[in-house]
Amino acid sequence: MNRPGIRLFCLFFITSIFSISLSAKPFYERNTDEEESVKWFTMDPVISAEWALSLPARRDLKTPMPAEEFTVAADFRELRLDTGIRYQADQFDLTSRAIYMPTFFNSFQAGFGFNWHFNRYIHKFTENDLMVTPRFRCHIGPVFSFENAAGFLFKFTSIDALRNYRPLLFNLSYHYELLCNWHFLQTSDIWFSITLQDYFDYPMAISPFLKLGYTLEATPGIILGIDCTFKFIDMFYSAVYLNEGILRFSFKVAI
Repeated sequence: MNRPGIRLFCLFFITSIFSISLSAKPFYERNTDEEESVKWFTMDPVISAEWALSLPARRDLKTPMPAEEFTVAADFRELRLDTGIRYQADQFDLTSRAIYMPTFFNSFQAGFGFNWHFNRYIHKFTENDLMVTPRFRCHIGPVFSFENAAGFLFKFTSIDALRNYRPLLFNLSYHYELLCNWHFLQTSDIWFSITLQDYFDYPMAISPFLKLGYTLEATPGIILGIDCTFKFIDMFYSAVYLNEGILRFSFKVAI
């Protein structure tokens, strides 16, 4: 492993250990045996549908035009399932995700996540991405929560112009994700995340996405959201370059 790769691994490792130390605090603060339990599954799910519009403020080659997204999700708390599509000129994305994390002490969750992403760029290439991530999530008090994940990305690519010579290309890369959320006034959330792959975008290089968002429950079961995404190229290997900026508006309905 080269030196930039070692520095990147150390950064991920230190951040994950720091997150674990924060999440461990509620364990030491509990003294009753009643709360020391594990919940494996919650039977009452929250099912939702979300529509979103993404507007590129700074365009890259992959997302040169506005894109529409539609996602359906089922949240059983310990088990989260969602499937989404994104479509724009000459491109189509489909992502399915499953996350299972049992709940410990009613505040901490640990488990695994699995992502599958399909991307078709018409007359250019086809991608299939598989991602496996150990992950954990913790609520610290009624306001703050965070979720941390790290794992591997397996990318399978078929390039139209090379299909007769080499039908499939395979690459292996890393994944890292840290999401922090602040919940206010029972109706509002402010969140921030850094991740190496986005829900519909799975680059190979170390090109992190920095995201900042706000959601508001306008009425019971209806959530409005706005967020911005900044995609950087080669942040850990060379000079930092802002490759893409996206402003996204969303409308979610609980079914």
